[in-house]
Amino acid sequence: MKNGPNKEEKKIKRAIELSRAAKPAYEELYPMLDALFSLQLRAKQSLNVRSVELPPALVKTEWEEGFPLLKRWDFPIDQDAAEAILTGIQAHLTIGNAAIKAACAALMAALAKLTQRDQRKEFWEGFLQHELEPWEEWVDTNGVEAPALLFLARSALRPSVEWTAEDLLKRFPLPKSWFKGYCPICGSLPSLLFLDGEGERQAYCSWCGTQWGLHRLQCPYCDNRNHESLGYLFTEAEPHYRIQYCKLCKMYFKLIDLKERTDPAYFPLEEWTTLHLDLMAQRVGWVQPSSPSPAVYGTEQCCR
Repeated sequence: MKNGPNKEEKKIKRAIELSRAAKPAYEELYPMLDALFSLQLRAKQSLNVRSVELPPALVKTEWEEGFPLLKRWDFPIDQDAAEAILTGIQAHLTIGNAAIKAACAALMAALAKLTQRDQRKEFWEGFLQHELEPWEEWVDTNGVEAPALLFLARSALRPSVEWTAEDLLKRFPLPKSWFKGYCPICGSLPSLLFLDGEGERQAYCSWCGTQWGLHRLQCPYCDNRNHESLGYLFTEAEPHYRIQYCKLCKMYFKLIDLKERTDPAYFPLEEWTTLHLDLMAQRVGWVQPSSPSPAVYGTEQCCR
């Protein structure tokens, strides 16, 4: 157990070191992200989370029929771990992280008013929702940016969510036949696509970190597989980073070509240090979809 976290922490530090050298424009983010990833890693090693019990026959049927195993609000959480992450990140938020700093203050103020453990559990579980916003009952959102608030709260819950996904995949290996555009565990869309090995195209879940295979030509949002209506944007300065867009649904996804990279990618960091790709795509009219897949959760426009 001691070697695992040590190895993973070295991987994170190495990824940040390389990213700092290659992408100095994100310098204001690195101290916060370094601290956050370390806090999440430590929390994940000592979580108090129950395993989700599912009958093997049900798992087989769900996947064969194209359904994920859980909805986002079904994930069990360790509220103590979440609060430890939130408390720990405070000291690493600077003026350059003003929006997240304000969100952290709002979350801490809300928790300070909740004296009952059940209330605090309900508070954290509210951030597993994607349409309803029950946390607004407790959080003063005046002057607080909603994306920053959701990012921070869900980052605090992320170790619980990831652990549950990993636990399910250990007990129920994903069949190679799963090529849906959404996560087989939670039904969320990918935050990143990547090419690995011999060019196999894979997806990284925006919610639980699960990885799964995709068709070589496929829009994860609308499942379009027509090469004439799928395309890429990239710059000569970063040929291994691309935007995949779909002319049918107007959505885009970020893609990383890892085939020639010697160091493994750390995807939570890549999500942040590819924000310039989002700007590039949105400037020419492509739209970044929200995380919950409409194929699983219904109308996308109201989802986050």
